[in-house]
Amino acid sequence: MLPAIGIGWWYGTGGEFHLFLSILFTATVGFAMQFSKPESAETDLTPREGFLIVAGGWFLCSGFGALPFFIDDTFMPEAESFTFFNVLRSITDSVFESASGLTTTGASVLSDFNQPHAIMFWRSMNHWLGGMGIIVLSLAILPLIGAGGMQLFKAEVPGPVKDRLKPRIADTAKTLSKVYLLLTVAQTIALMLCGMNFYEALCHTFGTVATGGFSTHPLSVGGFNSTAINLVIVFFMILAGVNFALHYRFLKGDFLSYSKNGEFRMYLLFLLGATLILTLLVFWNGNEKAIWTSYEHALFQAVSIMTTTGYCTADYETWHTLAAMILFLMMFIGGCAGSTGGGIKVIRVVLLAKIAYREMLRLLFPASVVVIKQDGEAVAERVVAGVTGFAILAAALFIFSTLFLSAFGLDFITAMSATAACMYNIGPGLGDVGPYDNYAGLPLLLKWWLSFCMIVGRLELYSVLILTAPNFWRR
Repeated sequence: MLPAIGIGWWYGTGGEFHLFLSILFTATVGFAMQFSKPESAETDLTPREGFLIVAGGWFLCSGFGALPFFIDDTFMPEAESFTFFNVLRSITDSVFESASGLTTTGASVLSDFNQPHAIMFWRSMNHWLGGMGIIVLSLAILPLIGAGGMQLFKAEVPGPVKDRLKPRIADTAKTLSKVYLLLTVAQTIALMLCGMNFYEALCHTFGTVATGGFSTHPLSVGGFNSTAINLVIVFFMILAGVNFALHYRFLKGDFLSYSKNGEFRMYLLFLLGATLILTLLVFWNGNEKAIWTSYEHALFQAVSIMTTTGYCTADYETWHTLAAMILFLMMFIGGCAGSTGGGIKVIRVVLLAKIAYREMLRLLFPASVVVIKQDGEAVAERVVAGVTGFAILAAALFIFSTLFLSAFGLDFITAMSATAACMYNIGPGLGDVGPYDNYAGLPLLLKWWLSFCMIVGRLELYSVLILTAPNFWRR
């Protein structure tokens, strides 16, 4: 929170003291937890402890991150009376905004963007902090828990393909943080060259490299009305949706690291195909008069939705119905494994397609043995089972959440898209939570539920839902 205090002091718009109070409270809790730890406590973590720390850490951080919003009365306008319901709504909205930022979702309940620079900067910085998760942010404590940190790593990045860069988790975290920082600096400079001031450039960089989507403008990126800014953000959104191990290898001189990776090639194929179809639909539907502007907005929205960033340059709800459906389906795909993007992940989608194809072959040739391969290597049956189980669990949670939201009177489109947008960390959806709407009007209970869905989705289901299994708590 210290950088946000610095921004507030520089612009002189207030909010610094409320951030300082938040720091005092958070630091007090942190020190209390540190000094309450027994000296003889073991540093090697079991898988159970790893999952519990990661899941618990995200819930706690979402609560701590909400403090500046609550103390500053960001969601408690002065004109409103100080009643129990208004205080409860302020707490709910503060936690929702914090969870959305930390999980890089970008779903917002903020309607008044005339907030202190310090508060708005903290809102965007939540994205940046959540982008690489607890692993990178915990560089100071990972060395203290030694090899036990491996359990944290597995819980934080539970995708089917984990490309080990270095043998030590702390070294891997440091390496990835350097790549993350390099992208942050590069995009900030590029946006400033395109006309943004430092504050705007940094806030939108936080939202891009973390695939978050919080903007300082009520019309999102579209409010700047700049093709140059749009293209810069598109370029860095694409990079943010790629496995960071590939970036590292490229910077180390392996210039074929991208082209050799099957997931990356499919990632680009999805983006190119969606952009082409959306361009034709936008132009044909008459939303844009020129083919170039149709392409510009189609490219931006395709990349923004698939990388789960959630920035907008146009109201895609006014596009052709097929265009809206394509964007809705892209919410589920998401970015690559090892990226800051959400969604099911491209690698899982590819493997699910191969699993389905294998089952069709087995129907035709019952005695055949079909091995699923990825990048020339056989995929272990344990991974195949894990991907299948993930898909079933994701579908079950999506259906349950959609029904739960519908029970509160939300229309079907809003209920489905709100679930997908929060569960897969996109942010804006369709219907009442579309690109130029927000989640402020939802019932309080649904805001708490969707906040939970954000964290579950950010940790890829298993790391949180495993806590609900009775066997998890048995010794």
